[in-house]
Amino acid sequence: MGYRHDRDELLGAAVALALEGGLGSVSFGRVAARLGISDRMVVYYFPTKADLISAVALELGTRLQGLLERAFGPELLDVDELQRRAWPVLASSSADGVFRVFFEMIGLAAAGNAPYDTLAPALLQGWIDWLATRINGGSDAERRRQAAGVVARMDGLLLVRTVLGPRTGNAAAAELGLR
Repeated sequence: MGYRHDRDELLGAAVALALEGGLGSVSFGRVAARLGISDRMVVYYFPTKADLISAVALELGTRLQGLLERAFGPELLDVDELQRRAWPVLASSSADGVFRVFFEMIGLAAAGNAPYDTLAPALLQGWIDWLATRINGGSDAERRRQAAGVVARMDGLLLVRTVLGPRTGNAAAAELGLR
């Protein structure tokens, strides 16, 4: 019996494609070609392109969340400290590819393209929910509002960084007291 590829290996190839060429470069055929297998193997683990894209987005989010968890540490933080600790992680060259993919997904969602139109809001809500659990003080509703504010601020800064470059993004972050 020959070598069998598993779901994680297929997902890793799809993530690499997304980081290299955006979500538009992720297809059953390209993932299969990257691994030298039949695209039927990809379809076995990811029956639809929406399943494959969703898995890529969740994997990238999971990786980013792990980096942020290390930056935040175990304690709950006030919003200002949370943002100060998040910015260096989010504004790193290792995270740039993730945000290029994220902003591509947001653009596709804003244009009403499936599956992005349902995936992007679910991912953003997931980030808000997760961040709310990291904020010190206030009611659940207050922490959710604060978390939404953190996401809005960080995503705005990251959009500036992605489109205008690290120097402009970092200057904007400094202006907001994050550097």
